[in-house]
Amino acid sequence: MIRAFFGGTFDPVHNGHLETASALVDELDIATLSLMPSAVPPHRSQPCASARQRLEMVKLACQQHPAFTAEDWELKQDRLSYTAHTLSEFKERFPNDILLFVMGMDSLMSLHKWHNWTQLTDNAHLIVMPRAGVDFSPQDDELKSFIATHLTKHKKDLTEQSSGYVYIAQTPMVDVSATELREQLQQRKPNLPLPSSVYDYIRQHQLYL
Repeated sequence: MIRAFFGGTFDPVHNGHLETASALVDELDIATLSLMPSAVPPHRSQPCASARQRLEMVKLACQQHPAFTAEDWELKQDRLSYTAHTLSEFKERFPNDILLFVMGMDSLMSLHKWHNWTQLTDNAHLIVMPRAGVDFSPQDDELKSFIATHLTKHKKDLTEQSSGYVYIAQTPMVDVSATELREQLQQRKPNLPLPSSVYDYIRQHQLYL
């Protein structure tokens, strides 16, 4: 069974996340794709919405696709969210499954700044979704070498081996910025790229004002 984990702050989760995740499910025939909000992301500033609020928004968003689930494991840890630790735990939790960790191209380009980043492929494949305005051009020499060693263009490799590959997905580049979206919510602009249930939750709880 293929299990994918899409990590992120999700502050808030928006249509850009969901459209690319849906396309990825179709591209790789993923049985379960879990949207996993991070508790205290080590590479970003503190989220605007609380952990509970971000999880609730993700749960609402996951109702849009039968393969989507909300994963609260990192939120329960009450510590910095290090992906290397998370994937190690998940490999113990799902020893017979193929694990995919989904990230954006911007994350891959800064992967060498992550904690124990070279260990990520020990327990999962890294699935990278293109991002508008972000080129596939690693600058760090160690990162270049890592990608060159682990990169595959063949989907079949992801099922023939349980971990170890970096795969660049063919998902659409949906240009939605969470930072800009929060500003638009603060300005009460209409027709925002949000699921209606998430938008209603934001308004009900007066988030991002």
